[in-house]
Amino acid sequence: MNLRTFLSPSTMEGMFSVPTLLVNFPMIVSIENTCIASVAQSEFARLILDGVEVPLPKRAQILPGFVDTHCHLIGPGMMAERIDLRGSRSAEECVRLTGEEVRKRTSGEWVIGFGWNQEGWNDLQNFNRFALDRVAPQNPVALYRIDTHAVWVNSAGLKAAGLEGGGKIEGGEILINERGEPTGILIDSGVKLIEGSMPESTPEQIARWYRYGVEECLRYGITEVHDMTVHPDWLEPMTRIAESGDMKIRCQVFLDGVEERWKAVAKPTTLAPNLQTVGVKFFSDGALGSRGALLLEPYSDAPETVGVEVMSAEEIVERSREPLAAGYGIATHAIGDGGNRLVLDAYAKLRPNYSDALLRIEHAQIVHPDDLSRFVALGVIPTVQPTHCTSDAKMAEARLGEERCTYAYGWKNLRNLGLPLLGGSDFPIESPDPLLGLRAFTVRQTESGAWHPEQTILREEALCAYTEWATLGIPTTPNRGRLQPGCDADLVVLDGDPFEEGTRVVMTVVKGRIQK
Repeated sequence: MNLRTFLSPSTMEGMFSVPTLLVNFPMIVSIENTCIASVAQSEFARLILDGVEVPLPKRAQILPGFVDTHCHLIGPGMMAERIDLRGSRSAEECVRLTGEEVRKRTSGEWVIGFGWNQEGWNDLQNFNRFALDRVAPQNPVALYRIDTHAVWVNSAGLKAAGLEGGGKIEGGEILINERGEPTGILIDSGVKLIEGSMPESTPEQIARWYRYGVEECLRYGITEVHDMTVHPDWLEPMTRIAESGDMKIRCQVFLDGVEERWKAVAKPTTLAPNLQTVGVKFFSDGALGSRGALLLEPYSDAPETVGVEVMSAEEIVERSREPLAAGYGIATHAIGDGGNRLVLDAYAKLRPNYSDALLRIEHAQIVHPDDLSRFVALGVIPTVQPTHCTSDAKMAEARLGEERCTYAYGWKNLRNLGLPLLGGSDFPIESPDPLLGLRAFTVRQTESGAWHPEQTILREEALCAYTEWATLGIPTTPNRGRLQPGCDADLVVLDGDPFEEGTRVVMTVVKGRIQK
């Protein structure tokens, strides 16, 4: 498929109009083997699998299976075995939880946590390595921020990584205090320095974490994921669980582009049932919460910085050529308006030589209005995570100021150009639940009310983002995401309206088989 032509303005309106079949009436859906055999209107939703009717609740709705187009399938299982810092209301609470875990460990053993968010803390004087040293003088500690783009470590953690000084580093930063000492907070590429000294995960752990992630997806009606930044060391245990039948959802793998790790699988490959490599993942910048997102103008609450350039446009171009030639798609993380412009600049240089290639921008959170039309001109697919908006709103106001917030998380701006939006969650950073994403897309509800509701999209568009449009996110567009005869039988059954709070997943069907 020539995506540049596919996304041209002349074809956009018809190609990405919303099918009424998605939501307007109850349906009777008949499945034979792995495909949808027939679809028809019905008084109540009915599902027939190979000639046998499956009992459904009276208010049930049948939809195409949800696709999470940007997530980390290993994440939920991994985080379940680490200190859970999500919701921590202070640095001292994080320190206390860390101390409780340290008491369970042997001296010198790494202690790892996930989920802190310093926004709203009133004790930032305790947000440093010295506070962690009080409870972990001998054990290296690494606590990941909720977005994983920053890590908080103690002195033993810095020592294990061989870090003594601080300041700006290529693609990141090691924060220092007024005395020039490392605070224990490291941003973006600084995180990698810590990870390089941590013990490697075993194949058994990786397999266990992936199985956990698959079951989480099935709970939420997710039948397919685009698994981002996959390390080649994970592929063997992933393949093993897929061959055993435990990869019960479709997993499209985007390999980690760092240090050419993608070359472990030199071309798009089906590794096992439901498991295939399809793309390579790069980073242009960091995250907004850690002030690593690259902005065109300084941060409103930190005017001394514009964020972090993790990779230059030239690096993205050079490192993309080989995987593109091999048939892989390219997915590049870009959050700030500077990061998005940088990636678009790179793609502008790549597109003439790779007219059919899949080029994605992951997150596309802050896109300057001057750059919107370039998505269409270059055939670039934006993948967005709507619950990032509702989680980030208050923080975004502080980081960006009023004017930039008018085009932050600008889904309507992208849709006004006819662009398809691909929906995801970035779990475990956010909940995997697509129903939360649907409501965020259409309401943008925060504690303070609807945040910039002018950027909401229609309900039908939100559903397409998790179903039909999601098929555009891999190089070979599959025949699914629609309730039509001949399409793959990946379905979710809900007990009510997907946009009503309290609606739950009743059943998840993958390849015509009930998996949940």
